[in-house]
Parts: sequence; structure tokens; C-alpha cells
Amino acid sequence: MSTRLDRRAFVKATVLASAAAPLRATAEQQVNVPPVAPLPAAVESLPVGHIASVEFSRLILGGNLISGYAHSRDLPYVAALMKHYNTESRVAATLELAETHGITAMNSYVMDGNQDLQAHWKRGGKMKWFAQVRLDLQGGFTQVKKAVDLGAVAIHITGDTTDALYEQGDLDTIARIVDLIKSQKVIAGVAGHGLAAIQACVKANIDVDFYQKTLHTHDYPSAPRPGETGDLGLYDNSWCKDPEEVADFLFNVKKPFIAFKVMAAGAIPPQRAFQYAFDNGADFVLAGMFDWQVAEDVKIAKEALANVKRTRRWCG
Repeated sequence: MSTRLDRRAFVKATVLASAAAPLRATAEQQVNVPPVAPLPAAVESLPVGHIASVEFSRLILGGNLISGYAHSRDLPYVAALMKHYNTESRVAATLELAETHGITAMNSYVMDGNQDLQAHWKRGGKMKWFAQVRLDLQGGFTQVKKAVDLGAVAIHITGDTTDALYEQGDLDTIARIVDLIKSQKVIAGVAGHGLAAIQACVKANIDVDFYQKTLHTHDYPSAPRPGETGDLGLYDNSWCKDPEEVADFLFNVKKPFIAFKVMAAGAIPPQRAFQYAFDNGADFVLAGMFDWQVAEDVKIAKEALANVKRTRRWCG
């Protein structure tokens, strides 16, 4: 297996190097250990759906901002800024706020570890974990085992891995990863930046429990221009080049659909982003949030769901 599927190699190939290899902030080493007091009582709840009979809030907390994956276009300092802001205690507060406001799951890359979530669980937190996995350097599936050992409830293949395997014509490896995840009694999913890879998985009847696909409008200044056809955008500015086609295709797919990159890496405000995703068929929305955004984003998601206008039936 080519090392192009390694995270670092992929990042170099897609002009994301400034955002995709965040360093652990030195400031984080200077803060106190997160509090060990029990979590406070919930202050509100969110509408929920189900994936493989497991209940999840329809708004899921993304892990990119916590891990320092900024997707900040040509602003290389943003990743370091996020890591300096998101100290250990700040991340603990973010998880607390998310759960007490009704968010029941978060999503992050397994190789970043989940020590913050482990600490949250020790406080009595019930946040479920979607773990992202890639092939290891030898083309093996060791990241799946790591995710299982760390307590993942759901595991999905990352979008870059799915896209690369599709381009190589290797759907068999995708199917093998999904089968391995399910053999561990864990919910299995496939993510994709490009629609073609998802379409191929559907056509091949790969036995996933859910799909995760980028979905956002092109109504923002740095949206793709004519001739910009890549799934990631020439300057990291497009995460869904074909939103109408995505909505049309997934209309007939009877698997839960998690929409991610709904704000086009921060270019679209959540009011428009969440409404667009739910209106266009998403069963769940994955969104990164800083601590000060959690309560407002939950409010926005609840308003979007209360006013949803969709034709695709809920599949989760």
C-alpha cells in the first residue's frame, strides 16, 4: 500500500501542511489538571437520532478545533493559536458545556488520542466517541484496534483515506476495514470529501452503518470558481464541490448521513450552515466549536431542526 494514505503524506499533497500537523502547545503544560468534580446537571437537550440502534444527538461535536486542525487557508498561525487557546482545562470545559447542553457525541482522529475525553468520562461524562481511522504506514488496520481499545462507540474511515482508496480502485480494502470494525461490535462508517467514493461504496453494497459526507452551500466569498474541480479546493476553501448532487444522490440512500465541513471551514455562519445541511438531507451535523460557541450552536441547531424543510426521510 502506498504511503500516500499516511496522514502526513496526504496533507503535503493537499496544501494543508500548515494546519494538519499541530504541535502540543507549551501553554497547555502550564495549566492545572482539569477539575475532577462531577459534571453539573444538564441544562438542555437536543433532538436525537439513531445509528445502528444507538442514540446520538443530531448535533455532534467535531474535534478539529481541539486537535488544532485549522483549515485556515493561507493563515499559517491559526493552528498554533487554536492550540494555545485550547489548553487542557479549556478542553475539559468545552466537553462539559457540550454535554450539559445536550450534545452526546464527539468525533476526532484516533492517533491524536482521547485523553481529554477519558478525563471527561472519569468525571461521569457520557459523551460517545466517533473515532476517525486511516491505514497505518504498512497499510494495516492497527488504528481500528487502537480506537476500539480507547472506547470508541463508532469508527469511520477518514475522507482522505476513502477518496484515495477509491482513486486506486481498491474498494476491497474499504470493505475489509468496515467488516473489521463491525466484527468488534462497533458502529462502522465511511467518510468522503468526494461524492464519487461514496457512490462507489453504495453501489458495491459495502455494509456500513452510516456515511459521512461534506455538505455546504457555495454562497460564500471563497467558494470554488469555475475550473476549480478538486474535492478539497485549490486553496483549502471548498469542502463540497457538488452540494446539489450530494443531496440528490443521498436522497435514496437509506443509511444515516452525517454532514461535515458544513461551515466550509469557518466561511459560512452556523445559522445558514446547519439549516442548509438538515434541509438537504443530513441526519446529523458534525461541527467544531470553541467553548464560547457551544451554547449558541446548540440553540441554532435546535432552531434549524424545528424549522427544517426537507424531502429526504430521516434515516437515523
